[in-house]
Amino acid sequence: MAELKEKYKERKLKGMRKIIAERMSKSSRENAVIMQSRTADVTELLKIREEKKVEYAEKNMGIPSINDLVLKATALALKENPNLNSTFENNIIRTYEDININMAVALPNGLITPVIRNVDKLTIWEISALTKEVAEKAKTARLMPDDMVGGTFTVTNVGMVNVEVSTPIINMPQVGILAVGTIVASLERIDGEILDRQKIYLSLTVDHRIIDGYPAALFLNSVCEKLENSQLLW
Repeated sequence: MAELKEKYKERKLKGMRKIIAERMSKSSRENAVIMQSRTADVTELLKIREEKKVEYAEKNMGIPSINDLVLKATALALKENPNLNSTFENNIIRTYEDININMAVALPNGLITPVIRNVDKLTIWEISALTKEVAEKAKTARLMPDDMVGGTFTVTNVGMVNVEVSTPIINMPQVGILAVGTIVASLERIDGEILDRQKIYLSLTVDHRIIDGYPAALFLNSVCEKLENSQLLW
């Protein structure tokens, strides 16, 4: 009987992909993770964002993305729930005053997470300008070492590729990471009426050695409350 010859290509794991593989394996081995997920009603948020497009265009300003708004909501929630704004390394928990959020940026050969610093103190248009700047620097290989260090929490957006719920791996030595899913249209009964609503999926992974389920849920609820009361963000 003739031997079956399979066709395939091989490539050695190296460079950025190798570093990512090593870090993700280490995170999976060493963290005791739990994941929580829920939706936030962003109907009003999207309505306000649409209304502001004209205002922003007249001022020659780019309209903030949904991810920018989630970053702001996350920063405000971290301020209220500071235990998640921490790192855990060598049996030492460090809880930070500054809220520096790593923003995941997808590249052809991997994922990179530049830092947006002091997000809680920035206006939404300052956040928007910075995210566009670091994303462009990441895609053109112009990030500097200082752009990559000092993060205290990570946000990754999988909604842009229509994923609803994700189980992101923690960016060590941080203790939490939030995945932003896609926005889904739904019908909901409110005060006896069936209304069109827009829901965004949010998935939170935390290191259960440091963060228990209840405080994790409080943080996730806080992020959703900020998004659902969107005047706080603008």
